[in-house]
Amino acid sequence: MKNLIFAVILEKISLNMKKSLFVLCTFFIALSAINSQNLAEAITHLENENFTAALNTLNKLAQTDAKNPIYNYYIGEVYYAMENPLEARKAYDKGLIISSKCDECHIGLGRLDYDENRMEPAKKHFETALKGNSKNHHIHALVGMAYLYNKKPNPDIAINYLTKARDLDPKQAKYWIALGDANQIKGNLGDAMTAYETAVEKDKNKVETYVKMSRIWTAGKQTDLAIERLENAIKIKPDYAIAYKDLYELYIATRKFDKVVPILDKYVSLTGSDIDAKVRLVKFLAYQAKDYKRAIDEGSQLVILNPKQYTLHRWLAWSYFEISDYKNSLKSSFSLFEEIKKDTLNRKTYPSDIEYAAKAASKLNLMDTAELFYIQLMDLQPEKALDISSNLAKALYDGKRFDKAEKWYLLKEAKASLTNNELVYLGLSQKIQGKFLVADSTFGKILAASPKYDWGWYTRALINIELDPEKKLFLARPYFEKYIELASIDPVKNSAKLIEAYTYLAWYSVQIENIELAKSYCNMVLNLNPNDETAKTYLDILNKQGKNK
Repeated sequence: MKNLIFAVILEKISLNMKKSLFVLCTFFIALSAINSQNLAEAITHLENENFTAALNTLNKLAQTDAKNPIYNYYIGEVYYAMENPLEARKAYDKGLIISSKCDECHIGLGRLDYDENRMEPAKKHFETALKGNSKNHHIHALVGMAYLYNKKPNPDIAINYLTKARDLDPKQAKYWIALGDANQIKGNLGDAMTAYETAVEKDKNKVETYVKMSRIWTAGKQTDLAIERLENAIKIKPDYAIAYKDLYELYIATRKFDKVVPILDKYVSLTGSDIDAKVRLVKFLAYQAKDYKRAIDEGSQLVILNPKQYTLHRWLAWSYFEISDYKNSLKSSFSLFEEIKKDTLNRKTYPSDIEYAAKAASKLNLMDTAELFYIQLMDLQPEKALDISSNLAKALYDGKRFDKAEKWYLLKEAKASLTNNELVYLGLSQKIQGKFLVADSTFGKILAASPKYDWGWYTRALINIELDPEKKLFLARPYFEKYIELASIDPVKNSAKLIEAYTYLAWYSVQIENIELAKSYCNMVLNLNPNDETAKTYLDILNKQGKNK
């Protein structure tokens, strides 16, 4: 009867009405096609970890086609991938409000309950989804994947459902891929590889299969084969972000840094507005590629728009320091420390953060600040305290804080022997402060360990000149003599210091009334510098004294 009534009504529809109805039907068909295309794009965004773009597309679809729950299911999937279970649950629940028959939404909720160790509610959701779907391979596969792709995978249960899905439709490559993943988690790498190879036979263009295979080869340290699989994936689908991600990580692991940047650039471009990907790029540029200027360009813009990405301050501090912009390096370090203070439970300060701040402060001659950072660094790394105290002492020396430099060298010496290099800076710190006796003792240790260190003999001679300002004891004499013995090998290079030593010894020779020796030293000076006025004067006086005799 209803059909008859409907037929009569249709007869009464005018020609114009029929045309309007045709246009309306055409519109809905076109809208459906557009929505399907947009959903596919959203899923691609999800696969590429471009979560922002995926959500934008799905939210628009959910508004334009409000009676279709599937969009809310995929919104939940995006939030789940973003590790936001609260928003994921809201999305799945909303899908079930739209339609209580949204089996996918039940499966999403079941996985969330499973993650939270709520096994009975999880099982109920899965059973509800499976009810009436005994021949539905899609639903069986989703349940299997819910058991597999979660915080605590259960590959055995997953395999049961995935095997059922595969048996119902063995042509589906994605079921073979999931079975491969389950076997890989179980450690059955041979079975996993067989499943992946079967997936390739079913669909050579299913690029994720090549990525999965590459991971097995990577685990087996067959990196060449792993790289080959990833390159195959990129050839088949140049916009598949995950392949680029695995490839750049593999290049980093194998230290093929020259190949990383273009791959990482491509990955970042595919992930679009995904901030984490951009942060990874900045990190790589600063940490591995050492392209500090580009790291600064990318990072400084990114941190303005995304202040919560606190790690950017770390890579900016590194990069600014390495291009000698110490002011901005220290500024970035302080910004990093401020951001870490806001969430000390989830954010961590690393020793390298403190070290860069300390080095930048010392380069800016903010020595008190640098010292505080170095002390903090020692607290973080007590096993490296001796090396850190040495670095601090040298920084203080470079900053002309000679008293503190001496203090830190002596603190280290109380615990371990100083290297010759450290003894040199300790001795110089003491010399500059006018502590000539202890400086002489320090250089004595240096020369005992390195008796052919000509500059050490010269510096000890200068210290002893200060200990004998009136030249009554001629304490510098033996050290100048030793210096001359060693430095005369290269008189041109050492001419200035040799002239100083010869002149001192000429004066000493006069005091012991050895005129000929004094003349000899004066002539040695003039051999190096014929215009030396002091030597000329001395020699003139000595010659006249000789004639008077």
